[in-house]
Amino acid sequence: MMNENYTIRAPETQAEWDIIPALLRDYHREFNDDTCFTSFDAEMADISGVYSSPGSHLIIAVENKTMQIAGCVAMRSLSPDIAEMKRLYVVPSHRGIQLGKKLAVGIINYATENNYSRMLLDTMHTMSAAQELYRLLGFHLIGAYNDQDLLKVACFEKMLS
Repeated sequence: MMNENYTIRAPETQAEWDIIPALLRDYHREFNDDTCFTSFDAEMADISGVYSSPGSHLIIAVENKTMQIAGCVAMRSLSPDIAEMKRLYVVPSHRGIQLGKKLAVGIINYATENNYSRMLLDTMHTMSAAQELYRLLGFHLIGAYNDQDLLKVACFEKMLS
């Protein structure tokens, strides 16, 4: 998926995979809350292994002019027909141009193409812009699906097929 300034795609080199943990650590620091960062350190230690394994996928937004990674999003399989969106993040200097939406649509399309019928996600209550995006993309609020504390996070679902 492309527009004139960014390409949305999977990481293509080890160097790109190596940048993603630093990007996601910035994300973690920005929100300074461990609520949505369970098993984060183990995930960051083997990011390419985690998101290259069967049932998982990660895509990035690459600025065409500089080739810098401007954002990412991932998914993992919770069951043969349910995917979970994870780690949607756009670098602050690249916000406001709908990269988050493009990344989310890209991972939703990947899940749909791979025969998932539903996508779930959780997000912190303080992430109001993210929740607005999810609603715009057809997600609706649901109860906890993975032992989440609903006082700390909001859970969403989207039917894909």
